[in-house]
Amino acid sequence: MAKRKIEKNIEKLIVYKNIASVTGSISDRAKRRYDKVGEETCKRLKSRQIVSEDSGLVARLGWSDDAVSWARNISLALEEFKQKYPKYGERLQEIIGKHREVRRNYLEFGLKEGDLVEEIYIESIKEIIEGISDERAKKFYEIIIKLKEELGKKKKKKQGLFKYHLPE
Repeated sequence: MAKRKIEKNIEKLIVYKNIASVTGSISDRAKRRYDKVGEETCKRLKSRQIVSEDSGLVARLGWSDDAVSWARNISLALEEFKQKYPKYGERLQEIIGKHREVRRNYLEFGLKEGDLVEEIYIESIKEIIEGISDERAKKFYEIIIKLKEELGKKKKKKQGLFKYHLPE
């Protein structure tokens, strides 16, 4: 019996949910470690620790006014909110005003050229997925690299520097 479109869609939903659940969980773990290491790196840079020239790595602190622009862009939504909820609208206006004056600090980091060696990826994967064997971590690394290559084909741009925005 041939499957109907709705049945195929339901099967796809199950697969997509399973993929999202697994990758989401790993992504969440990686994000927590990313934030922890990002904050630690910022502290080290603030205490004048430097990255050696021959490391091939780039790291510098900076600040951005992006948050300021973003806060200004929501003025229409704020006006509508104030009309519907005048009591709370004023409080919200005060909070947004406070954040408009804040510059957002960030850490900019990356590689001067090339990519990191496999061992660094595997070590990091083992930190994210505790108890995983070297062999399975290597397979996971290979999948990540293949996905990165496949997804990168569409973009066709060189990987530049990354920005880690510091918590306010």
